Amino acid sequence: MDSLEVIQNKGYVSIADADYNRGFSAGEEKGFSTGFSKGEEKGFSTGFSEGEIKGITDAKLEMAKAMLMEGIPIDKIRIISGLSEEEILKL
Repeated sequence: MDSLEVIQNKGYVSIADADYNRGFSAGEEKGFSTGFSKGEEKGFSTGFSEGEIKGITDAKLEMAKAMLMEGIPIDKIRIISGLSEEEILKL
């Protein structure tokens, strides 16, 4: 089968249409791949940052809870932990 038959069988009007569609498909695939990679990278970075912040907050809460159990005054716990009095009282 020659090139003209292939083009006609796929419904293309001309070789230029066939080339355009091949180029469009390749560009679409490359754009999707690039976009996916950038999105994945941004998502990982955001997730890591949020996890790090949550870990630090959880550690502060655990420390404040232990300090409360030891009878340390809330004012000192607030200064040492950086937590608000309201956050400490919720423990």
